[in-house]
Amino acid sequence: MQNIIIYYFSGTGNTKKITELFAEAFGARGAKVTLRDIVSCEAPSVEGYDGVGIAYPVHGFNTPEIVTDFAKKLPCGDGKALFAIKTSGEPLRLNDASSLELSRIAISKGYRFTGERHYVMPYNMVFRHSDAMAAKMLATAKERIPEDARAILNGSLPPLDYPLRARIMTVLCKIERPGMRLNGRLYRVDKDKCIGCMKCVRGCPVGNIKFEDGKFRFGGNCIGCARCAFGCPANAITTGLLNPIKVNGAYNFNADPDEAAIGAYCRKSYEKYFADKSE
Repeated sequence: MQNIIIYYFSGTGNTKKITELFAEAFGARGAKVTLRDIVSCEAPSVEGYDGVGIAYPVHGFNTPEIVTDFAKKLPCGDGKALFAIKTSGEPLRLNDASSLELSRIAISKGYRFTGERHYVMPYNMVFRHSDAMAAKMLATAKERIPEDARAILNGSLPPLDYPLRARIMTVLCKIERPGMRLNGRLYRVDKDKCIGCMKCVRGCPVGNIKFEDGKFRFGGNCIGCARCAFGCPANAITTGLLNPIKVNGAYNFNADPDEAAIGAYCRKSYEKYFADKSE
């Protein structure tokens, strides 16, 4: 592959960071790379490209619905290679089958699904990682991506491995999609905190937030990307039933990664991930 287009969706910026690092790594090996944000791209095209990438954050052990809906709009692949890049807040093997639906869509459209790479980046929902841990995650990705980019260009990604337990998890957790649409209607804005910046309204990737007649209104199209709550400069948004696990505010990726401390949560998985950067 020498001419690659990567379509990406990034709720709060983590997947975009990884995608940009891939663009740099591909470019360093002589490949020409084009990046396109799925949110602003209504008519995907692969004409003139010999490789296609889809980058996404794992949502409930699945590809986000906004990404699979986009993939269904892709034109016929005519045998072109298609690979996936994904990010999640934890390195659990239960994430392994998150691209299963995406791969099936790609294959049905005539693409060769050549594999995926998975990177751990800090949560924007569940709990807040330390800035040092966020920096360690990004540093680990930076070390891994050049070799992973080489493998993608050479067609030597490891074989896909979708363990049964991961496949079952993707099926069970698809309930998150209608659940998020319902829970999204419960989002609220604290008027005493709100500074009226309208960042949430402008930034919602599915246009689910409106400001009408002096009131914020949340519709039934929420995908749970957390962009509104995570990016609110006044921490004024409550996220319905998920408010106890809400994370607000950007991470400092310039912190010292050597100061990162792995907690009890998924400890062995994080230790393995950081120790084996080629995995």
